[in-house]
Amino acid sequence: MAATLVERQDGLVTVTFNRPEKKNALNAESWADLDRVLTEVTTNPDDRALVLTGAGGNFSSGADLSGSSDATSGLTGRGRQAILHEMRVVGDIINRLHRLPKPTLAVVDGVCVGVALGIALACDLVLASDRARFCEVFARRGLALDGGTSWTLPRHVGLRRAKQLAFFGDILGADDALAWGLINEVVPADELPKVAGAWGRRLADGPTTTLSLIKRQLDAAGSLTFEQALEDEARSQHIAYTTKDMAEGIRSFLERREPRFTGR
Repeated sequence: MAATLVERQDGLVTVTFNRPEKKNALNAESWADLDRVLTEVTTNPDDRALVLTGAGGNFSSGADLSGSSDATSGLTGRGRQAILHEMRVVGDIINRLHRLPKPTLAVVDGVCVGVALGIALACDLVLASDRARFCEVFARRGLALDGGTSWTLPRHVGLRRAKQLAFFGDILGADDALAWGLINEVVPADELPKVAGAWGRRLADGPTTTLSLIKRQLDAAGSLTFEQALEDEARSQHIAYTTKDMAEGIRSFLERREPRFTGR
């Protein structure tokens, strides 16, 4: 059975972690698949949005530390090596997800733990079911933070709550995750596929280049002065004016209809 499933439909790429018997714990094959898909989505103009989710009622329980399937290949499939180098591979993959020039959506049902939480927080949007559970489990295993959560967690929930989650490793339910700002929305579990499909479709049908510019603007906002942000807006707007989608957006406004963007 494949560790991940990849489905493409009209510009929407859906990646499903597919080890339900392990609560979708991430093994070497999982990382290799994610690495490959990120390269494809980055370079393929027909891939316009990415959704990450999990099979069997869970997002992912984090890294597979059982050693049963990766005894010779290591955590990431590149052979046994120092954990420093393993984590640099993982970090590079998650950074590429964070920097993907197309919108990304994590759809979380059930558990989202450890490095899997890092994957979810590296996405632009996080949609969760009412039975989703989030956990920064590292300290309970004697481990430091990874998956980019030392950076993403305090930016979403603030430093005090980030320390609370990281020090204690307690499970955070979906409603609290929403109230703390960790995720975007909570929906009933039986409605999650429908709402996720609608969100994914809206992202894939959007003006792809413009969305990539907006993503860069917002991600960079914390490190820019107001003056720098204004200059970046001017340059980004100049680029947006060159796209066919911008022309379609104006045309649809004048014709009083919904725009039909092509991602060009």
